[in-house]
Amino acid sequence: MKKIVIAGRNDSGKSTILGELYKGLKAKDIQPLAIGSGVQDEKPYLLKGIDATYLTIAIPAPGEDVVGDIERVTKNAVNQIKERNSLIQHARKALDELNKVRSVLDLGALSQKDIPREAALPDIALIEAVGINDGYKSTATRKLADILVTVVPAGIKNEIIMETGSILLDEADIIVVTKIDETPRDVVTTTLKLLKRIYSHKPIIPVVATQGVHMDLVLDELLKRFIDPLLLLDLQEKEEVNEA
Repeated sequence: MKKIVIAGRNDSGKSTILGELYKGLKAKDIQPLAIGSGVQDEKPYLLKGIDATYLTIAIPAPGEDVVGDIERVTKNAVNQIKERNSLIQHARKALDELNKVRSVLDLGALSQKDIPREAALPDIALIEAVGINDGYKSTATRKLADILVTVVPAGIKNEIIMETGSILLDEADIIVVTKIDETPRDVVTTTLKLLKRIYSHKPIIPVVATQGVHMDLVLDELLKRFIDPLLLLDLQEKEEVNEA
């Protein structure tokens, strides 16, 4: 399963970005598994519209490897979905057998509507890298990510952007600039110009994540990087049918 890691400072709005990407991918018929990491609970993610079935939190014990723990909880979450689906299948079969008996006894059939549907297995993992980062210098986060989305608040100090060894900026696949609505325009302009000058080859996308503004551009960049071209064409055809 490919891993999209959303990394950056703890005040940059990563969880909001994760929630918006989750909803955007779902709308494209792609089922993400959302993974938070660090000392936090599930509530903030649930409030962002993430289905509890596809949400898990990695909270490693002191001294343990956070990245390794994320790998572990990812596997556990997928296994739990598989086990749940297996139970649902067994429940349906058991009810079918019971209804055969009830039919012979003229008792009428029991409905299966109360048995939940099986859950689709996740296609990708969306990971918020909390508790991994040392500013923008975490090599562990880069190693974890198949696609690295680095989040930068618009009001960040220029010295931090220009600091050497900022792996999460230097090796980001996509740079997302947040809080542009909360930051003076001249500061936003300066931040964007500096990022574009240093990282001219990377997509740098300013967003207002809380309102979903420009998040479609971030989603498009993700789709370019991990979706098979034929599947992407299929998604485009579905959208055209829906719009017709």
